This record gives sequence, C-alpha cells and structure tokens, in this order.
Amino acid sequence: MPNFKCIAEYDGTNFNGWGKQPGQRTVQDEIEKALKNIFKTALNVTCAGRTDKGVHAAGQVISFQADDIPTDKLILRLNSLLSKDVSIKSAEIAPESFDARKSAKFKTYMYAIRNSPYRSPLYENRSWHISKPLDILKMRDAANFLQHKRDYSVFDSYNSVFDYKTVDLKKVSVIKRGSFVIISVTGDRFLYKMARKIAGELVRIGKDEQTLEDFKDSIINKNKAKTGKPAPACGLYLLKIIY
Repeated sequence: MPNFKCIAEYDGTNFNGWGKQPGQRTVQDEIEKALKNIFKTALNVTCAGRTDKGVHAAGQVISFQADDIPTDKLILRLNSLLSKDVSIKSAEIAPESFDARKSAKFKTYMYAIRNSPYRSPLYENRSWHISKPLDILKMRDAANFLQHKRDYSVFDSYNSVFDYKTVDLKKVSVIKRGSFVIISVTGDRFLYKMARKIAGELVRIGKDEQTLEDFKDSIINKNKAKTGKPAPACGLYLLKIIY
C-alpha cells in the first residue's frame, strides 16, 4: 500500500486547530473526511506539526497510507472535496518508512506583524497589528541570542516538569518589509506555543517594554515571571518542514 506525502495549506481562522476534537471543526477532520470519500474507508493522517486554533499553514506536511492512485488525480479529487480554507499543494509517493512527524528534522514558523498606525481589515485574521513603531535593531539583537541549542523552558506554555525542554534553534530572523515585520524561526522541535512566545517577547523588546538583558536573563535562569503573553495566533504560519 503506497505511503503518500502531501503538502497542505490552510487558513486557520475558522479551524479549532489541527487535531480532531469532538464537536469541533479541525483541519485533520476535514482532510480525513475527504480521504474517506475518495478511498471509501477511514484513514489516519499524520501531520508534521500540530497547529493551534487560529494558526495558519503554508507548508504543513501530512502522510498516510492508502490504495494506489495517481498523485495528480489525488490532488484534484481532494481539492474538489475540501473547503475553501484548506487545500493540497502537492502529493508524492514516499518511502514506506516516511512519517510526516517522526521523519522531520527541522520546522520553520513565520510570524507576521503589521506595524502601522492604522489597522487593515484585509489582514485582520492573518497578522498581528501593532500601531507603535518597533525597534527592529533591538529585535534582531534578541533574535541573534536565540540562535542556540539550550533549555527553553521559559517559552513552554504547558509547564510540564517531565518534558524534554532543550530545543535547537538554528535560525531566528527579523525582517522589515514595508509595513510588515516578519519573524522567522527554524528549530528541530518546538515547545507548546513556543513560536508565539518568541514573537511576543521580540515585540516587547521592539516596543521597549523589555530590555535585552532581562530577556537573556529570563531564558538563562528559566524565569517566566519576566516574560509576557504569547503573540496572537492569527499571525503565526507553519511555513516549511525540512527532512
């Protein structure tokens, strides 16, 4: 039975996250319903990284085993059945050992901030609007400090004392594009709401609500008292999975 690898894209605004939940609309449920319609049997879909309510994806990778079907036909049939806020961008036959989650080496998240005096209805559910000008240089200094393999307990919203908290952040960047500030984070794994916590802290630094010294101290000493709330879900995108 072929092992399919697909790349999915979705607007998370009206989804209650990726994973199936009773009585809730989720991306996984939407895709599995479409697959059942095609293959006439229930299939379990594995994703590279579960996304929370309101979080988007431009490069979510999914894998599943099903009866043989040409990949171009699979894409067309899936997209004809899926709702307008989710689509399949590509499909291929992967090795039998491939698993969308377990085989992933790195994930890249992007956080979009619209840094403008005025809000825009066009970007309301796809970015975080901040009217106060952000200090990009200070945000970049903080981003550079994050490019390290260390214990990032301070960014874990789950507060589990048992989970492994070491994360290898390969690249963290802050880019200014017109009225947008784009934060990009690539790591081997992410703790619960970690990408949004990072975005929130970088914004606090950019607004001069947090010093770089206190930011570094909170990470090194795992002091959550010095950190703020996670950035809103609407600005976060699962951008790319690296295998």
